[in-house]
Amino acid sequence: MRNPKMTSATSLLFFAIHFACIRAENSSEKFVKLECKTEYHGVYGQQSIVECIVKPVVEDVTIITVTWKRVGAAANLLEYHKDKMIPTPGFKFAEPSWNKKNMNVSLLLTNTKMADNGEYECEVETDVGTDKATPSLSVTAKYKTPTMSSIPDTNIQENTDVTIFCNSTGGHQKGLIWWFDEFGTNCTESAELVAKETDDGLFSLASNFTVLKATSSYTNYTCKVLNVNGALEGKASFEIQFVSRNLGSKADNLDSVSNTKWLAPVVVIGSLIIGLLAALLFFKKRSAQRGHQTDTRHDDDVEAKGLNSDSS
Repeated sequence: MRNPKMTSATSLLFFAIHFACIRAENSSEKFVKLECKTEYHGVYGQQSIVECIVKPVVEDVTIITVTWKRVGAAANLLEYHKDKMIPTPGFKFAEPSWNKKNMNVSLLLTNTKMADNGEYECEVETDVGTDKATPSLSVTAKYKTPTMSSIPDTNIQENTDVTIFCNSTGGHQKGLIWWFDEFGTNCTESAELVAKETDDGLFSLASNFTVLKATSSYTNYTCKVLNVNGALEGKASFEIQFVSRNLGSKADNLDSVSNTKWLAPVVVIGSLIIGLLAALLFFKKRSAQRGHQTDTRHDDDVEAKGLNSDSS
């Protein structure tokens, strides 16, 4: 049979140990607490901060250990232990001159990536107790200002089909591109859009819109880049480059000058030919007149000789 006294002593010992553990736990929570918000927001390509502050209830607290890591990951992103700092590139304390007396243990991401999106774990050990928290970071990315081009690109003739292109990159979700003419008419239904996810987890958008039989009455078109929520993130305008009327006048002038250049020698040569022909006709006529005068004199001489002969 069990000794009742032994059983009672064992039970008391068990409750004593349990009570001591509870007191120790409560004491730890009482003397230090790590305060972090539930969620933080970061922007792709920029710095992001996951803020956590140690809140002790006593003075002159010293931090012994701080560790930052992603929830579920084995490796630490940032570790401090007894004056030894082990950072991972791209992660460091938000306080530039952080030390073991600084209760701001916030994590700074120097160049936020889409892969940084997720839940983090921060654990702090001090000389009066420990605590940890699991804040999360949501990363967003905005589309860049779109670029535009066209085929044909310049010196476009009236009533020519012109295809205009609009491209943008950098969004963290599939976005939209809307088209408008210079009078604000939405032409998106006639456009084509292709969205692709890139290796860095972002999206690229490529859209094209064809203006059928384009005329100089409608020259300006705008594309607007919208995120998945329909918010505007960028826009650009494009003007169709028709053949300039001034260029047409210059071309006519060049043709006129060119015609003058080849026509002038022809006129000169023609004038010379006409002059030569006139001179030849003049000399021929004069020669004919001289011949006629010679024949007349000869007849006069013959007639005179006949008269002289009859008188004899």
